[in-house]
Amino acid sequence: MNETEQVTLVRVRGRLRDIALPLRCPACGAAAGVPLRVERVFVREHRRQGVITHTTRGVTTYHVASISVPFCTACAARHMAERAATESPPSPLRTTVAMYGVVALVALAAALVFAAFIWNEIAGGWRPTLTFAAAIASGCAVFAGWFVVQAVNAWRASTTPPPTSITAAFDFGDRQMRRFEPEWREYRLRNAGYARAFTQANAARLWDDKGPLALRAARFRRIAGSLRIAAAAALIVVFVLLVLQAGAP
Repeated sequence: MNETEQVTLVRVRGRLRDIALPLRCPACGAAAGVPLRVERVFVREHRRQGVITHTTRGVTTYHVASISVPFCTACAARHMAERAATESPPSPLRTTVAMYGVVALVALAAALVFAAFIWNEIAGGWRPTLTFAAAIASGCAVFAGWFVVQAVNAWRASTTPPPTSITAAFDFGDRQMRRFEPEWREYRLRNAGYARAFTQANAARLWDDKGPLALRAARFRRIAGSLRIAAAAALIVVFVLLVLQAGAP
């Protein structure tokens, strides 16, 4: 691999649409003026430890991020030729889309059933039974809405084509954001000249794990952890005092 093709990693804080893009082609370094849509699919695993079995459980969600990046005319033409010559295979995510859609429909149906019950019974006045039914209906509606969003995201992921040899020159990772940290991403740039121009254009927002912002966020995380422990200890003390007071003659 020569110097021009050496992959450079650049970390920049801020949203994807807010980064500065130099008017050079990420694939060859020439002057650029043809915008191409660069899309990436990210899979996020929402996991938690099981209370009894200690096995991981959770939901997998899919997210599509895109940005319009200027390329030169020649590389844009190569990209279009590759895209026309490549036929994407059926995505295995279609099953996931169907599963999320079925769950959303079931939850929505449950919400409508409870809503109909409330509508039929409200003439007799509001009572605790209707409050319970309203709570269940609201929960089912929120649950259905969340799964509708996940079904749409999975569908978008299933229809997103893989990068070509041209758009692969400008690659980026999923957003990273620990507590008290700003959002940042890692950009993987194949052309060294473009990487230098990109780094210079975003010099004010480069992200450093050992920089002042990262160190301040780490300090706030330690303080928040200490406050959590102190709050839990205070609750235990209050509970014990209440129990002792209740048992006193």
